[in-house]
Order: sequence, then C-alpha cells, then structure tokens
Amino acid sequence: MSAKLVGVWILGSIMLMAAVWIIQKLELTIGVSFSSYLLALAVAFILILLTGLCWISVAVATRRRFL
Repeated sequence: MSAKLVGVWILGSIMLMAAVWIIQKLELTIGVSFSSYLLALAVAFILILLTGLCWISVAVATRRRFL
C-alpha cells in the first residue's frame, strides 16, 4: 500500500474520531440553541459520510492493485 493510501485511511479514522467526539459531547441544554444543535449533528453526519468515502476509496484502490 502506498503512503497516499495510508494517509487517506488515517484521515478517515481522524474524521470518524472527530464525528464521534462531536456526538458524544453534544447536549441540548441551556445555552445551546436548537439550530446550533442541528448544525453540530449535520457536521458529525457529514464527517461520518466522508469517513466512509475515504475508506471505500482505499478499498477500491487496493482491490484494483491486486487484480
């Protein structure tokens, strides 16, 4: 596996860790508006989607290399 693929794989892991951190710390309490709560959920969801995109890209690239 090349360094670029490893970098994308690690980038996906970091994005997943950030998304889980956002979701874990998120609470709808006093001082948090509903719109900012939804925005944080949307950011975490987008990070999870980007993680999947990174990991699928690495899987496809390694699959093509071994064919």
